[in-house]
Amino acid sequence: MQLNQDFMILNRKGQSMVSQISGVRAPLVIHEPDVLLLSYFLNQGDVNSATTDFINHPWIKAWLPHLQAQGVQQRVEQFKQAGLFDSSQAPNSALTLQPLELVSAEDEVHLPGALSLSSHAAISLHEDGFFACSNTSQQAHRLPTSWVILMLAFGDGTDHQTVLDEKALMFEGDGLLILKTLYKHGLLIAQKKQTKGPELVQTQYAEITAGSETQTWQQIEPDGRIPVYFVPHMENHFPLALGIIYSALMNHNNGELLTKFQLIPITYLNPNDLLNGPYRKFKTGVWLFSNYMWSMDVNLQVSQAIKSHDKRNLTIHGGPSTPEYKKASEDFMAAHPSVDVSVHGEGEVAITEIFAQLYKTAEAGVAFHQEALSQVTGITFRDALFKGLIRTPGRKRMAAPDDVPSPYLSGLFDVYQGRVEAAIIESNRGCPFGCTFCDWGSATNQKVRKFDLDRVKDEIEWIGKHKVRVIWIADANFGLYDRDIELSQFIVDTKEKYGYPQEVVVNYTKNSTWRLVEIIKIFTAGGIISQGIISIQTTDEKTLEVINRKNIKTEKYDELTKVFYDLKLPLSTDLMIGLPGITVEAFNNDLQRYIDMDVSVKAYPTQLLPNSPMADPEYIEKYQIKTDANDFVISSFSFSQKDLQWMKGMYEIYTMADGYSLLRYVIRYLQWEHNIRAVAFLQDLLKHVHEKPNQFQKISWAVHFFNKDKCMPGGWTLFYQEVADYIKQQYGIVDDTGLQTILQVNQLCMPDDTLHYPMQVDLAHDFTAYFSAKSSQAAHKDKPLTDYPPAKFHVSDPNSMVSIDLDYLQYDSHQYFWELHSDVARPKSVSEFAES
Repeated sequence: MQLNQDFMILNRKGQSMVSQISGVRAPLVIHEPDVLLLSYFLNQGDVNSATTDFINHPWIKAWLPHLQAQGVQQRVEQFKQAGLFDSSQAPNSALTLQPLELVSAEDEVHLPGALSLSSHAAISLHEDGFFACSNTSQQAHRLPTSWVILMLAFGDGTDHQTVLDEKALMFEGDGLLILKTLYKHGLLIAQKKQTKGPELVQTQYAEITAGSETQTWQQIEPDGRIPVYFVPHMENHFPLALGIIYSALMNHNNGELLTKFQLIPITYLNPNDLLNGPYRKFKTGVWLFSNYMWSMDVNLQVSQAIKSHDKRNLTIHGGPSTPEYKKASEDFMAAHPSVDVSVHGEGEVAITEIFAQLYKTAEAGVAFHQEALSQVTGITFRDALFKGLIRTPGRKRMAAPDDVPSPYLSGLFDVYQGRVEAAIIESNRGCPFGCTFCDWGSATNQKVRKFDLDRVKDEIEWIGKHKVRVIWIADANFGLYDRDIELSQFIVDTKEKYGYPQEVVVNYTKNSTWRLVEIIKIFTAGGIISQGIISIQTTDEKTLEVINRKNIKTEKYDELTKVFYDLKLPLSTDLMIGLPGITVEAFNNDLQRYIDMDVSVKAYPTQLLPNSPMADPEYIEKYQIKTDANDFVISSFSFSQKDLQWMKGMYEIYTMADGYSLLRYVIRYLQWEHNIRAVAFLQDLLKHVHEKPNQFQKISWAVHFFNKDKCMPGGWTLFYQEVADYIKQQYGIVDDTGLQTILQVNQLCMPDDTLHYPMQVDLAHDFTAYFSAKSSQAAHKDKPLTDYPPAKFHVSDPNSMVSIDLDYLQYDSHQYFWELHSDVARPKSVSEFAES
């Protein structure tokens, strides 16, 4: 029996496992004795002989003194079931392993106190032994079994002396020299100190102190009025919608409603704490919910819980995900009997009119005057007499959104008590466009109304003063007006004054103009994390007609792209996967377009928003739209479910190859010099990985897993060797200095925690000049790479990509943070230009 060389030994989050990284088989967790047992089968091994030798090995006698042969053979059988034995799979046999010479005591190798495995560390299998590839020597080195066990002991990091003490049995006084040897060759590295991680998150929550006039729910007492509960759904941002409703109720007719209602302060509590805290104290009342896609489930659970506990509670649901179409609204109310009233459209005025018709019953419950309530427009409620539903005519929008005072400036969030990262503001409300997939234009009747400029600035200052890290501008089209440039500068000035906000999340205007360039220039110069986003969704003419988006000119985007490129400002675009009208070919053309323009793409699945034109039953029938249980579109008249899966697969491989840049320069080189379109290459690669996942396992890993687990088992050198082999096999391309330079550059741009940055290397050809000529369509753009002279190539890591916590880069990022900084890297909206 011999081990299948398709498997590797990995360590993920401190746990060792043997894995076929193509994903064909599930990984198997292993422990230190397993490594020794596996070593008996690197070459042809007999189970009985291996069992005897294993049990009698001094390490096993010390670790597992009572181990029986039956237990060993059962473990070997588990290895067999996991697919570890297959001598026909020997892709590493052609490699010649080099010994790793032990450093001498005189060598100046200074070990850090704590060591860890590299993110890319992996132990490979060969008939001559275990081996690992070193980036420092660019060679595959054979490793004794004891060295492998020693390496795996460090996992994500631990003190090296502690490990040496624990493993003293395995070494005869040379353990320290072995560690120095592994460290010298990059097989062990200094334990990482994450530059952005959980410890930093603790210092980035908003600092809110309640004013002397602001009281918490614990500080106030029931006073006989009807309690009103506001139900937030997310801890990390202030609930603007609920805050505006609170403000509307509080200020209506100079506080007229407060004689009858006791507004419970808006405080973030999880559902259990809400029910066992404020509700237990203030009892039966009115409950207000603002429903969004991400809050609907939780809100309905709370609504159900409080109605089940006491049906005398009254629940009112509003927000953009509360269905407005007649049939959808009826279905919603039927499916959720805990909903008493649904509010459609803007709720600030509607809620005051609803409250005017509420009263406390003799049984201390809450009821409404039905005839009067039926005169309130824009709502659906339950008919108390005939047990049906009453739906009133649609509501006109507020004439002036400033009529309701700001909840920020009124102190309504001073007792929120959540760990807040973001604050939402509006500078205007409405959208002039009517895209069918969106409920923005339809919900606001396509007319934009502005909030007072001084009010918006005061809110921004409040956000900065209270150290809120992220400001989310909830306009549908920020950049539509000249004053948006002024607001952008005010955000930067506020950051300079208070240190906050540090990041801006915004929906930029659809017909993007020069204002977007000015805004991003201001944010970039001011150190604000943001980026230019062009929400293209698709450039396919037929699809644009189906989704009513033909009034948005794609030519504007092309003009902007060139300006952003020339100014070296960050730019990305949004696409949607699964729009009715789209086809696989059209989606590929969208990807190709933005690869050619060197604009990064973020693509999102199409979801049927309940109040969007796309959710209209007639529209659904016309375009044969089918959805899953979560209302995501899975097919339409123009694409099948199989087509949709392929489009998603193409986006995933694009994300790996061009978004995170693993093949960014490779795909451009093949297109520029061998007329292989980038999307054609990606399609070929995706098809190959599906059909032959084990032939190029590291490529398979990259396609299937890299986007979620940013590492390359075994290191980048072996990965790019596979890429070269695939290109030569698939396209018959000769392995010349041009291809070698491209692969070398692409590898250099990948973060590698076994290397030290900045670094400069010699290239056979001047890639920077080549890339610049091709990208800018210079006069000498047709000059092949092999005609360029030798040059140096410089990469640096100003953003600490080798150690950063990638899950905590930005509150909402349209950028791909992975590629190292160089003269050819895409601009980022962080201060990577201020290099040391």
